[in-house]
Amino acid sequence: MRDSLMVVAVVAVLAACTPDTPHTPIFLAPPYDGLPPARPGTTIEPGRPVGLDARQRKTVVVSVQKWMKDPASVQFGAIEAVRNSRGLITVCGEVNGRNTAGRQAGMSPFVGILMGPGVDADFVLVGIGSSDRERAEVSQLCRASGIYGVK
Repeated sequence: MRDSLMVVAVVAVLAACTPDTPHTPIFLAPPYDGLPPARPGTTIEPGRPVGLDARQRKTVVVSVQKWMKDPASVQFGAIEAVRNSRGLITVCGEVNGRNTAGRQAGMSPFVGILMGPGVDADFVLVGIGSSDRERAEVSQLCRASGIYGVK
């Protein structure tokens, strides 16, 4: 009995240390999971601002919602995009959703890439910044890409 209580106490402590984010962990889905990692020292090429058409914006919104714990609760803030010299479109934005406890978590920055040709493009979500460290990482990726309006 005493050992069982110890296990429950340890699990409770570990659970309290884990942030309750409004999104599930993000990983690259096929076929993008097979892409090689960037070589060390690879820099991000800043792009030129572009507007997203309605189809591209919908692709971004639907793709981000897939990673949220409560997709029906999702609210979007600013969404900005840039196109680099290779034609890749980086998209940064802000998203708010409910966490496991059902509370709105506040706006969090996200970053991803529109991949594929025109109307068939996929939005590959790279990250959502829920913790301070993640927010800093996502914001840095957005700034390096040439997007400064998303915090």
